[in-house]
Amino acid sequence: MNTENIKLLRSKISIPLDKAMQLLKKNNDDVALSELDFHNENIIEICQKTDCEEETARKEYQICNYDVTKTIERINQKVVVIATGNNLDSKIGFILWPQNKEGEFYKTEKRNDAFISAEDFEIVLKVFQSVFPLQNLWNNEVENRFDEIGHNFFDAETSRLIVEKIKLLHTNDEKEKAFLLQIINWLNDKLIYADCIVVYGNL
Repeated sequence: MNTENIKLLRSKISIPLDKAMQLLKKNNDDVALSELDFHNENIIEICQKTDCEEETARKEYQICNYDVTKTIERINQKVVVIATGNNLDSKIGFILWPQNKEGEFYKTEKRNDAFISAEDFEIVLKVFQSVFPLQNLWNNEVENRFDEIGHNFFDAETSRLIVEKIKLLHTNDEKEKAFLLQIINWLNDKLIYADCIVVYGNL
């Protein structure tokens, strides 16, 4: 193995000697291919740890100056956008997050918030409206309707009922099918530990 190539590769990317030798051996002593291979390995790791698309991982990886740890932290702090893909520029809609019985946010590795545009939320609005009247967890008052410009608190049991109702929605639109599956998966993931799901309308 060419020692000059080892030095050259390590001057391009900050890696231990054994890693440099491993990459060069794998890529027949080609420095450029070894560097590319190193970054591709990092992209795979980022995608696995953040559950994001490769395009997103590459973009954020470059922004973070090829620092894997910073990239993962940056991606994990982004609000999840649940969308059909038809209203990606919309800032008006609903923010969803899980809370515990004390009304506190959960401290997890990944950001818990999700955003759904008002246009997309129309697809499931009737489902959320259908569980009212509902007793407010925090003040025990009975809420008679879904508040599109405020906070709505759904206990875990009611949230699971919402999931089951969303599963019954039928559409022939592939984008809407994917959208409904995203909501179901997000809710089910949070309901593993959440006491309450909050839906806040910023209309």
